[in-house]
Amino acid sequence: MDLSHLNRGQITRMGSGFCVLLTLHFTFQLLAQHLFHWKNPKEQKAIVIIILMAPIYAVVSFVGLLDVRGSKEFFTLLESIKECYEALVIAKFLSLMYSYLNISISKNIVPHEIKGREIHHSFPMTLFQPRTVKLNHRTLKLLKYWTWQFVVIRPVC
Repeated sequence: MDLSHLNRGQITRMGSGFCVLLTLHFTFQLLAQHLFHWKNPKEQKAIVIIILMAPIYAVVSFVGLLDVRGSKEFFTLLESIKECYEALVIAKFLSLMYSYLNISISKNIVPHEIKGREIHHSFPMTLFQPRTVKLNHRTLKLLKYWTWQFVVIRPVC
């Protein structure tokens, strides 16, 4: 293949298409390994959801580069799906962190190693919260509430 006859747009699309294929390859390889070694379903389910974010970003970005009939509408649809999925990934990441730290909001379990630690907020959080708060069940419950609030509101905005 002679690249000297291609214009910049074609080279860019080819390069980005190659990167999308690499992303899909590595994602499916990682997914296969997780599914083959399925030992911790709760954590691995969250990990699988997080892993799938990379190919979604790759495909949406690639479609954004295309300039074919109907691609703008398709890109808008994919962008909306990406935004919704991104919000879900953030919630799953928080639940994965809670799982790794053995935190259970429903059972009021906060490990003694992290209970009482200070959390320092920066602007704009200081508009809604004190500058420093202690890590406890209420704080963790509030963090989970805010995260799910973001999951619901993000697709609307």
